[in-house]
Amino acid sequence: MHKTLCADAPARNSAHRGAHKTDVPGTQILVQALTGCAWQRVYGVTFPDKDLLKDYQHRMEEARRRDHRNVGTQMELFFFDRLSPGSCFFLPNGARVYNTLVEARASRKTHLRKRWWR
Repeated sequence: MHKTLCADAPARNSAHRGAHKTDVPGTQILVQALTGCAWQRVYGVTFPDKDLLKDYQHRMEEARRRDHRNVGTQMELFFFDRLSPGSCFFLPNGARVYNTLVEARASRKTHLRKRWWR
């Protein structure tokens, strides 16, 4: 028995769409105890015409190129360790940037609080 886990109804076909792109980010295999079936998750995106699809692909490529995880590592601001994949560890320059941002945020809150009570 097949149940869809998607929030939206699955598309029956893509013939009526102008342009579409499918993406398989990785195989996720669900082994069922009785049948041993393997399922694969496929993501897709559709647009009314090919120009919008090309624009989307260009924006996604730019987003991959400007990913903060890669940029921060290249600039030697922080690094990720495989033992704690969700946490970044600041290097000296990254800690300096972080502390400057925290101080700026605190001084802005203080400034707004003083202005409010006048």
